[in-house]
Parts: sequence; structure tokens; C-alpha cells
Amino acid sequence: MNEIKDPELQEMADKVRTAMASQRRRGRSGLVGWAAAGLVIVVLLIWWLWPSAEGIEWETHAIDRGDMVLVVTASGNLEPRSEVTVGAEVSGLISEVLVTENDRVSYGDVLARFDTEELEVNLAQAEARLELARASVAEAEATLEESTIEQRRTVSMHERNMASQAEVDTARAAVMRARARVMSANASVSEAEAALSASRTRLEKAIITSPVNGVVLKRDIEPGSTVAASFQAPELFILAEDLREMELHISLDEADVSQVKSGQPATFTVDAWPGREFEAVVQRVFLYPDTESNVVTYTTVLDVDNPDEELLPGMTATATITTGTHENILRVPSMAFRFQPPGDEPAGGGGRGMFMMGPMRSRSSARDDNAVWVLRDDAGEEKPEPVQVHVRTGRTDGRFTEITSDELKEGDKVVVGFSGGKG
Repeated sequence: MNEIKDPELQEMADKVRTAMASQRRRGRSGLVGWAAAGLVIVVLLIWWLWPSAEGIEWETHAIDRGDMVLVVTASGNLEPRSEVTVGAEVSGLISEVLVTENDRVSYGDVLARFDTEELEVNLAQAEARLELARASVAEAEATLEESTIEQRRTVSMHERNMASQAEVDTARAAVMRARARVMSANASVSEAEAALSASRTRLEKAIITSPVNGVVLKRDIEPGSTVAASFQAPELFILAEDLREMELHISLDEADVSQVKSGQPATFTVDAWPGREFEAVVQRVFLYPDTESNVVTYTTVLDVDNPDEELLPGMTATATITTGTHENILRVPSMAFRFQPPGDEPAGGGGRGMFMMGPMRSRSSARDDNAVWVLRDDAGEEKPEPVQVHVRTGRTDGRFTEITSDELKEGDKVVVGFSGGKG
């Protein structure tokens, strides 16, 4: 650096350098101060948010004895007890439809009619062919009678040596041919009668009538539509025989199917009537399974009385079936099996001791579904801590679970939750 010869300028340069050095020192000390303050804040937050065993209040429930009503829950849909599909067995043009959805019908009521002009012509032709066949029978019978008389005359002449044997044989053959023609004519009459009956049946089937007393659920035909019944009968109407008696078809899980039997009572709810429960009775459990996405279910049918017709076909229902009652059992709230304390392991790696407090573990972490946490004051501690107890369980009704082992006794307090702690 070149030295400044002017004393005043040199003094001024020294002051500037001194000021710059002081500013750099203040900048470094400021950064250190801010870093220290941030670290203190982080430590305070960790201390405040970290759970503390001293601040936790355990929520418990005393184990007791009582009755447990066992139930099975499944969902399904309501269906008419008897549903009839009405189709068409003839082809042709629909000229008239007399009912629509929700109409009530009785047995024999006309639902729709085909255009019958062509069918009527076919019927008239069949009647004419029958008359012709009958006339052919009369003609064949007359020929037979004539041949029979001629045969008798020839035989008589042969006996008087007035006709040869050949003439007798010819007369006999003529009689046999006449009889065959009579048989053929009679067969033609039977064929014509069958054709006439078929024509009449087709004409009768051109009028679609109701086979039951019920209500029209669905109509799939309109006047002017053409129906082709070549391979199978087209479905024109769906009728429910009686909506006052319905069925609830539910899909029962394979884990529950062994508990459900015919005659068991049930209740169910539907979204259309919130807050209401309807009664039902198990009718039967189908043995054939339904498998979808590796989930096996069994269709179960429940009988439902619907006197006011408030329930409609297709409604989704959730059914609860009462499968039995267990009396005077040792029971624990089911939520106790889902509880996890806010720590990883008890101090000492197992058994009793203060919990090493840490973040709450999620329900996806490894745990024993047959274990509960119990508050026991065996050592006379001022504030007992939960101890994990493994148990054997029996049936459950959703709220309570039966305890079948001896690790717990009536009055023991199981932990179902906690409150308190810093943070």
C-alpha cells in the first residue's frame, strides 16, 4: 500500500480503517448473539412440547362383570319377497301399454297389447287349413267305402269263377290304399288342429296380462316399439307381488357366518328414515360363498314386514343380528385394547417403572392386540404407572370384550386414555 505523505489525509485514513474494523467486530458478535437466542428458543420449545410423566392424568375404567349381548353387523339391500319379470313370447308391434311404474295391478289385468292384425290373419288361415284337412278325411273315407264295396263284389264274382285271382288282389290293394289315405287325412287334421291352437295361443299371448297381484316396479316398453322374441323373451315389466312383505339381502363376513342361524332376531336402519330401527328375522344363510378381491362373504336373507310400505326396493340397509347372550362374564372396554401410552418402553426394558416419555406412537406401530394397560399400586407408590398385561379374549359386542384368562380380576383399572402433560 502506498503511504500517504499528507499528515491530515493519513489521519483521516487511519480513522476510517479503525471504524471499519470496529464495525466488523460488532457484526460478528451480533450473529453469535442471534444464534444463541435461537438455540435457547428451540430448547425451550422442546422442553415445553416433550410429554412429562408427572403431568399425565390416566383415564381408567374398572373391570366388571355383566351380561354381553352378541351381535353381528352387515349391510345389504332390500328386495321384494316375490319379484316377477313379465316378458313377451311373440314378436310384433306394441300397439298399447296400459300401465306405468308404481301402478297396482291384479291377476289377469291387461298390461300391454300387440298389434294383432297379422296374428288374426294367421288364425283365419289355420282355421281354413283345418277345414280342408277335414274335407280330405271325408273324401278318403268315401274312397275307402267304395274300394271296400268293390272288393266284396270282386270276391263274390271270384267265388262264382267270374273273376280271376288277380282281380281279387287288385281290389284288396285298392282297399288298403284307401285306408292309408284315410289315416293320412286324419293326420293332416291333427296337424291343422295343432297349427290352429298355436295361432290362437299366439293371438292370446299378444295380450300381456299380470300373473300376480302386485305393483309395477319397472316398465321397459312404449307404444310403437317393435319386440323381437326370436331366442328369448324380452323383459317388458317387473312386478313386485307384495311390498308389505320384503327381504333384506346382506353380505355376511366369513368370520361371522358360524354365529348366524335361522330365526335369530335382527334390527336394521336405512338412510331414508334416520333415527328409526326396523325389525327383521333371519330366514336363511346361503351356503355358496361370494368372493371379491379375496374377500369371502355369504349372502344372508332376512324377512322384513313392511305394512305401511315405508321401505322401498333397493334401499341400502345396515343390519344388526343378535346371535346370543353371555351372562355374568368378566369384561373390559374394547377401547382399552386400542390404547397406547405416550412412551416407547417402560424404564428398565419391561415390567414396572416410569415411562421414558417420547412422541406418541401411531396406531400403525407394532403392538399386541391382546394386551391392555393396567394401573396397579402393588408397591404403594404415590402415583402408579400403567403396566402392560397380556390376556386371552373371548367374544365382543363392540363396546366390551370378554376376558377368558386369569391375569385380570374384577375391579382392576384398565387405562383407556390420558390427559395433561406439557405441550
